[in-house]
Amino acid sequence: MRKLLFSSFALFLLLLLVPSITSAHSGGTDANGGHHCWTNCGYYGYEYGEYHYHNGGYDDSYDYVDYEKQLRQQYLADAVGEGNYLLTLLNNFNAAISSGDIKKIDGLYDEFSSQLSYVESLIGYVYGSDQRAQLNDKYIKPAKVAKERVIYEVSQLRLLSDINYYINEDYWVDDEFAMLERLVKRAEQIKKAGGYKAIPAKVNQYLRLQDAIIQGNYLNSRTSYFKEVINSGYISDVHYEYDDFTKQIQRTQAKIGKVYGSETRNKLDRTYVKPAIIEKERVIYEVSQYRLLQQIEDLYYSGDSSAISSLLSKLDRLQKRAIEIKAAGGYQALPTNIDDELQQMESWVRS
Repeated sequence: MRKLLFSSFALFLLLLLVPSITSAHSGGTDANGGHHCWTNCGYYGYEYGEYHYHNGGYDDSYDYVDYEKQLRQQYLADAVGEGNYLLTLLNNFNAAISSGDIKKIDGLYDEFSSQLSYVESLIGYVYGSDQRAQLNDKYIKPAKVAKERVIYEVSQLRLLSDINYYINEDYWVDDEFAMLERLVKRAEQIKKAGGYKAIPAKVNQYLRLQDAIIQGNYLNSRTSYFKEVINSGYISDVHYEYDDFTKQIQRTQAKIGKVYGSETRNKLDRTYVKPAIIEKERVIYEVSQYRLLQQIEDLYYSGDSSAISSLLSKLDRLQKRAIEIKAAGGYQALPTNIDDELQQMESWVRS
């Protein structure tokens, strides 16, 4: 009888121990008798990272445990909610790209870019690297691809707007145009290296047209200034401005050459280039004479007079050619001061 009672008592003790055995899993407990679950959590009935108690630990911190769990869930919900809104913006943005309307793309760009950055920051708070990677694949990667497809085109459009403003305010914008050229070149390099889907041709056609028009406006401004220099009557000032003015004509011609459509190119050429060339040709022979006379003067002071005779003969030919061209072209007469100054220089070198 005692042996049977002993066996029954041992069985009772074993049954008491069963819940502890079945709920046990790896990991030590903290001072409160609990810990976070990081291994085989689903098997034990917990969520990954969930805090719980063992061995009589008290749960006075139960509200804190729920808050921590809710906070993780809220981070995920925020990232998903804002990510879905990003996808809505992405659809609109891609539709604008497909339309080839760079102004529409530019109008959507800032909100889209801002939302992209915001969602990327929210995903950074989401728990678990695998979960963050999934969110990045779903929301961030396709949005970045769309942004990078047109980022240089949007930058060009905005820079062109700034340049046009500066021109209207009578600023010289050579540095800004140089920056624009770097953007165009960089866009070509990035698109080629990144393998991005080509954007509609209309985008670049519009940008090249605007580039040519704004460069033409700048040339008009420089032409007016060059005309003022000519009319001031100082050949030395005309000589000083001549080379840069010639470069402006060449730059405008190059940009017009990139515009789509021969009829449009011809119109731009008539509007911007031809008036500039007329002012250049008004003084091309006078500038050439001035520079030749300076060269002769330099040779004289250096003591090397061997080439002076041939240079004077060249001067004679320039003067004759200038008379013929001016008569045939019907150019506006130059201020008499220019001819007077050249004659004085010539008299000195011939004496």
